[in-house]
Amino acid sequence: MDYMWIRGSTQYYFDSKRSSLSLNSFVLGALCYAEIGTVIPLSGAELAYMKEGIGSVHARTGDVLAFVFSWANTFIILPSTAAILTLTFSTYFLSGIMDNCGPPVELVKMTAIFAIVVLANVNAFSATTANRLNIVFTLSKVVTILVIVTAGLVRIGQGHTENLKHSFHGTTNKPLRIALAFYSGLWAYSGWGSLTTVTEELKNPKKNLWLSIVVALPIVIVLYVLTNISYFTVMTKSALLSSDAVAMTWGEVVLGSVARVLPVLIALSALGSANGLTYTSARYCMVSACYGLVCFLNEFDSFDCFLKTILAIIYCIPSDIEGLISYFSFVSWLFCGLTFVATLWCKFTKRDVLRLIKVPITLVIFIILICIYLVIAPVISYPNIGFLIASIILLLSLIVYYIFIFRQVQPKFMKKLNGSIENFFNLTKSDINIET
Repeated sequence: MDYMWIRGSTQYYFDSKRSSLSLNSFVLGALCYAEIGTVIPLSGAELAYMKEGIGSVHARTGDVLAFVFSWANTFIILPSTAAILTLTFSTYFLSGIMDNCGPPVELVKMTAIFAIVVLANVNAFSATTANRLNIVFTLSKVVTILVIVTAGLVRIGQGHTENLKHSFHGTTNKPLRIALAFYSGLWAYSGWGSLTTVTEELKNPKKNLWLSIVVALPIVIVLYVLTNISYFTVMTKSALLSSDAVAMTWGEVVLGSVARVLPVLIALSALGSANGLTYTSARYCMVSACYGLVCFLNEFDSFDCFLKTILAIIYCIPSDIEGLISYFSFVSWLFCGLTFVATLWCKFTKRDVLRLIKVPITLVIFIILICIYLVIAPVISYPNIGFLIASIILLLSLIVYYIFIFRQVQPKFMKKLNGSIENFFNLTKSDINIET
């Protein structure tokens, strides 16, 4: 939900039917993840679903797609998400402690990079400390949302509803032009796959996984909608779009002098999401290594985590949150679509597995079609260099897979390095057990 701190629900407004479709996509996507998460109760989320789900129909295809996802996760998905969240943190934190002129762009970038480095080190040295930080960050997020929602309801009671009237007037309903609106809106709604990243660390995952997702769905929907309604009790659409820190603009009107506390709380909220992302990203490294899908250092994931940190820092340099969301979403929705395909196939290849939640086949097909739209439409309507770079990275992964995984080519110095690391740290390769 952290993107709503920057631009409300989305930078591009669209009609109510399309808004409902965005919400329905969120619900269907989460339910599909809940189903396949109980069918394949393994950590690694999409990576495991590519390997075990699509691989249940064709083993080599599942293996290739799992590697491509691991590659995309390292070079695109995780570092771009970390950059977006830390830039959000930096923008709000500095807005809260500086004067009304706002922080300079260079300082925003430097603070975001500093946050990335700190979080990487905290998670590398102590998982316990990272978890305790998450508790603090979660509390700040809950307090912030409750303040905004409560104040918004009070303002509605006072009659501040003029911006809610005709709120969709003048918006477009052309299918191709609203593509990036879905990216921004669904970014704010996303998060349904986070828990499936650490499935094996849950107690009784076949029950608690789907239960957590199903309980979280209505809570997130209600809070998200009420938060945005609260924004519109203060700002018009044009005012919202012109603000770089929506909640800050809202707070100056509603809270007055107390408003300075609000952006700091929001900053902690965004930093908490970045911390949680850093914590779960190591699980992708671990699962990739267990499947033998890491080109080098199969039993040691520190290099992979280091690479993600460096890339996240690089992605912070342009300081283009809108562009990063498009770059991230293009690839993310490609693999979401493949996960939904795996969900569909598992209904036939794993029909005897106990399912505590079952999404009808017609709805799974519907969400697959939405994913196809979300991947293709933005490229047609808003072509940019980010889509080209993402496509090149994905195609490059196929070449790397063929050379280093399929052909098993490995330079001699890498073999020696692997052996040295294994001996020094007394490492052994973990096994994947889908029956756990």
